[in-house]
Amino acid sequence: MQVKEFEKQLQTDREMIGRRLAVLLPSEQELPVSLHSAMRYATLGGGKRLRGILCCASHRLFGDPYPQGSLDAACALEILHAYTLIHDDLPSLDDDDLRRGKPSCHVRFGEATAILAGDALQARAFEVLARTEAPQERVLGSLRILAQTAGSLYLVGGQVADLEGEGKTATPELVDFIHLRKTAQLIAASLGIGACLAGCGAERLTGIMAVGRKVGYAFQIVDDILDIEGSEDLMGKGLRKDSKRGKITHPAVFGIDGSRRVVHELIEESVAAIRDMGDAGYLGQLFSLIGKRVS
Repeated sequence: MQVKEFEKQLQTDREMIGRRLAVLLPSEQELPVSLHSAMRYATLGGGKRLRGILCCASHRLFGDPYPQGSLDAACALEILHAYTLIHDDLPSLDDDDLRRGKPSCHVRFGEATAILAGDALQARAFEVLARTEAPQERVLGSLRILAQTAGSLYLVGGQVADLEGEGKTATPELVDFIHLRKTAQLIAASLGIGACLAGCGAERLTGIMAVGRKVGYAFQIVDDILDIEGSEDLMGKGLRKDSKRGKITHPAVFGIDGSRRVVHELIEESVAAIRDMGDAGYLGQLFSLIGKRVS
């Protein structure tokens, strides 16, 4: 796939997901207005839509039999991701006042409304996915992937481990535990749900989710590096907080250069693996974009 073709498809996917999200979320005029306004603010106000795009691209990789279904699944992933960002930014967690270049949800709407908006978004994500246009058994499989990802074994458990790790000595084992759960698994689920809805089969589902974990791990390492070296204007959020709070990060164990090498290796392996699955270049270039942020 040529670069211009890739960029055009990427923009098309991003805009398509944004338009559908605006339809799937409750209107700001629907009561309670404050809650629905907060939900839309947190979900529609920017973002790369990476997880949703990965879902659609994975579905296309396996034949694209249910394009509308994969689009709604992509939106469910973005809605769930928005909930995690609202809660991550809360004063009791990462205490970030800026998200995507604007005030965090709790700053704009108050802490109580932000918590409830996150709760409502999580429920909405499962509702949207449950109504996805695809065979029932594939929808149920996708729901299982998302439910496991969102629970105590992955997203929530990873966040708890991240909080409890503050001030502790960073070790490779602790970095792996947190990064694989807090970030990598949702990337894996994004690829997995798109593939599951396409009816890819158990073996290929396992394979593409394994690729997703590598990509997701690389994504989190990149975030760790950018927290040290990045620009707040470009990142759209507060930086330099990891070291101040004693967070468990990849650079804390392996250094900046070592972390860059790991990102390069993970992305190279992922691009090769997805090519072997039949990717014509779109997913591979998506993966490469993650690494280029710190190249």
